Amino acid sequence: MTPAFGRVAVLGLGQIGGSLMHAIRDSGLDVVGYDVDRGGAAAASASGFPVTSTDAGAVHGADLVILAMPLPQVRAALTSLAPYLAPDALLTDVGTLKAPVLAAVRELLPRANFVGGHPLAGIEQSGWAAADPLLFRDAPWTLTIEPGTDLDAWLRLAELVCDLGAKPVPSTAAEQDAAVARVIGLPHVLAEALALTGLAGGPLGLSLAAGSYLSGSRVARTRPDLVATWCDGNPPLVTALDDVIARLVSARDELAAARSVLDLAEAGHTARINWEHRRFEPVELPAAFGELCAHGRDGGWITAVLRDADGVRLLGMRPSD
Repeated sequence: MTPAFGRVAVLGLGQIGGSLMHAIRDSGLDVVGYDVDRGGAAAASASGFPVTSTDAGAVHGADLVILAMPLPQVRAALTSLAPYLAPDALLTDVGTLKAPVLAAVRELLPRANFVGGHPLAGIEQSGWAAADPLLFRDAPWTLTIEPGTDLDAWLRLAELVCDLGAKPVPSTAAEQDAAVARVIGLPHVLAEALALTGLAGGPLGLSLAAGSYLSGSRVARTRPDLVATWCDGNPPLVTALDDVIARLVSARDELAAARSVLDLAEAGHTARINWEHRRFEPVELPAAFGELCAHGRDGGWITAVLRDADGVRLLGMRPSD
């Protein structure tokens, strides 16, 4: 089978970009990296990866360009690479929020063939030293699809994501940002608040802190500037915070009235157990905008992109009834 891409350029060599360099090379593709941070670039080069001194050098000849820098750096990167991006190259990114990147691409590179991406993988460490070639195994990976998205480009990228062991999830940018507000932005805000609340309890409480505090505040170890890029400018996070604040106020009122939080505990326990015990079923679906959006909206993902004489068939998984 002909590889979906001949040369891949990864711009940004932190944990996600570095992991992509490893995983893409392990898949047999030609990959080159670039990073504005000379330390990160030097570390990648010392690990035996080809790294260019300019973004122009990395993008030259690449038919897939991956933006793997933090969101605040995306606009500058788009402006810088615009003169060098081949007209037929596919541009993607790996950031948490998709709507701001889509807007920036439409403004600065309106003719670019763009498919937004977001691998939901990673740990609280950062930088090239945290790169892991197995980071994406079984990880959901949003691939945005909009009415104007080039479907063939989307399928080629989905094929690569499958090859990296991840699970491509089709979604519009707006729907993915609303979803991650509740499963990424909100948990990080709560972790920061929990870390501060525990600290306010004094030395005794910190000495007694065990599993619950450790698990609940774990992601507060993430770089603060990264947390801000995952939360700032995403209006659905405000709604998510309103929802959790209402539940906390209700629990507070129950305790203040000498009643119990049993109802909340039972509801939360049921929600978590039901999530863990979800069952999935295989499906085959057409390569079409509406069907792909519905599949992702229903909690499904793609497992394989099959090409034969009759065209393209997609295999996937979705929650069973």
